[in-house]
Amino acid sequence: MISSLTGFGRATFTDEAGRIGVELKSVNNRFLQIDLHLPYGYNWADGLIRQYLSSRISRGKVYLHMEVVDYNPNQEVIINRPLLKKLLALKDDISRETGKDLPVDLDGLLSLPGVMKVDSKQADNEEIWKRIEPVLEEAVKNFIDARNREGQNLANDLRQRSQFLRETITKIETLLPEFNRQFTEKFTERIKELAGKAGYDETRLGTEIAIWVDRSDVSEEITRLRSHLKELENILSSDKPAGRRLDFLVQEINREANTLSSKISDVAITQLALDIKCEIERIREQAQNIE
Repeated sequence: MISSLTGFGRATFTDEAGRIGVELKSVNNRFLQIDLHLPYGYNWADGLIRQYLSSRISRGKVYLHMEVVDYNPNQEVIINRPLLKKLLALKDDISRETGKDLPVDLDGLLSLPGVMKVDSKQADNEEIWKRIEPVLEEAVKNFIDARNREGQNLANDLRQRSQFLRETITKIETLLPEFNRQFTEKFTERIKELAGKAGYDETRLGTEIAIWVDRSDVSEEITRLRSHLKELENILSSDKPAGRRLDFLVQEINREANTLSSKISDVAITQLALDIKCEIERIREQAQNIE
């Protein structure tokens, strides 16, 4: 199934022990890049979360934010009393020097960094992980589901563009016989005109026409284009990550289109070849959004 590189998913769980929330979002990136934002004291879970994400996501820049609210009754309020006393003493000193009473309250002092910390008794990380993992799993599932939904929209768009390319190639094929006929007539008339009364070698003329027809023959390019478009459908129907394969395939499609347009000098066919190249560029842009 085609999956988009952009997605969003979240999950929460609340019980008597507290609340855990996990939120993921991602943007385009050629490789997998994971950016974690974990609560204070949960750095031990960094490796576990990265391993979990890496096993389920192959590409994209992924941001994960985890929130943990602990209802642990064994929580303890730790006050840095020496620092708090120094701050109060500083407040008194400044009041005496200025002759003004500074409006400093305890709430403001306790909110200063390093003055107060809420801590809990050391918990078993394995037990904590057992509470985190189901929430992470649900958030990742929601994230992947969102990516898949967007991926199907991208796949449908690519199929429509692929159909446009097939139809345009068919139009080119219908114009080729007339183009070859007109060129042969004009080429022959021009040679006769230049030869004049001196005459011309019909065998040589036929050889030159055959050489030109061979040089302007685009049947191989058309065959390869159709083959590449068939492979495009195979990729879109695959359940494997397709972004890099699509990127390579689009390069091959573009190369064949360039060769085709360079071989044909007919205005109508050249315009159709330009339409093909424009559509290929749109496919390339969409392919960059696919995992």
